[in-house]
Amino acid sequence: CFGAEARAQNLPIVFVHGNGDSAAHWHTTIWRFESQGYDPARLFAVDMAAPVAPGDDTKTEENRSTSTDQAAQLAAAVTRVLIATGAEKVALVGNSRGANTIRNYIRFGGGHAHVALAVLAGGVNHGVFASTSTSLNSEFNGGGRFMTRLNQGSEVHPGVRFVTLRSDKLDKY
Repeated sequence: CFGAEARAQNLPIVFVHGNGDSAAHWHTTIWRFESQGYDPARLFAVDMAAPVAPGDDTKTEENRSTSTDQAAQLAAAVTRVLIATGAEKVALVGNSRGANTIRNYIRFGGGHAHVALAVLAGGVNHGVFASTSTSLNSEFNGGGRFMTRLNQGSEVHPGVRFVTLRSDKLDKY
């Protein structure tokens, strides 16, 4: 069980919400962890600024954040958690777009050095749609630039344990 493994390693857990959500998405999950004895001082939900993805991930759009913005926000949040807890590594749990953010941070943002365990729930690891001719800069295009780069080679990073929960019906997990 993920919670038992994180607790055994005394890992702080950072929860990362999806597109258009907020940290409030995780409140009941955090309460469940607390009810099972997990130290509430080691449970953190990130509240991403401008949490909606732009139509074009390479362009700044008001009140929206690119995949690069999201990875930088997660990096800053993990740093704050590591300082606050004195831990060396964290466990990350992401939902929907949060899974993209986690994977991007681990693979290209230096997160592999700070993450022991990543749980991706209802992520769009291969896109919401796949086109090699339109919307190539959409973060959610499985045939687009961001997802192609993220999925090139192995989808996991050595030294970080990954768990992926998924569905074939787009009902999250």
